[in-house]
Amino acid sequence: MSFLFHVFQRMRSFNFKGEGWKGDFFKQQEMDSKINIRQVKFEEAAGLAKLSAELFSETFAHLNDPQDMQQYLEESFNLEKIREELNDPDTYCFYAIKNSIPVGCIKLILHQTHASFTGIKTAELSRLYVCKAYHNQKIGAALMQFAIDFALKNQAEKLWLGVWEHNQKAIDFYHKWGFTKTNTHPFVLGNDVQEDWLMEKKLS
Repeated sequence: MSFLFHVFQRMRSFNFKGEGWKGDFFKQQEMDSKINIRQVKFEEAAGLAKLSAELFSETFAHLNDPQDMQQYLEESFNLEKIREELNDPDTYCFYAIKNSIPVGCIKLILHQTHASFTGIKTAELSRLYVCKAYHNQKIGAALMQFAIDFALKNQAEKLWLGVWEHNQKAIDFYHKWGFTKTNTHPFVLGNDVQEDWLMEKKLS
């Protein structure tokens, strides 16, 4: 469940050290005529925290215990936590913008690995969120394509993610994009220990 359909900016200067990266990559990216993707600014942390919590809740609240859900939201999407993520040099977050409004977001982590990966460069798609009111408008697809391009720009050999075993809609989406199940791992929501599928896509 660590996955749905999320975003960030960490530094005002786009002078990143990653191989193959140019500052203009982080300029607003027009994915189609109506959807733009851009990095979230550090000063937008409060808005990102609020949007992420709302999107997670609207997707999973009805499937989980309210106390477990509230605990997870407070632990994962508080302002301090989001600011820490935005300041992490390996974490990158982006908004999907439509009509000047953030309607989705992604969080990508470079060099984030798992015990099942050895000796390869990887990137994790840690969150991918789209507002329910904007489903079926290809926003999730635009964010996924952006994530794949981002990983490739950073010479990642695999892009991987975790998805709740009961989130069949998301699993079907990832299968469509060429991800396959390789393992499982626990996902803790409040006091409830759930199981996520680990899925990966080979990039090279």
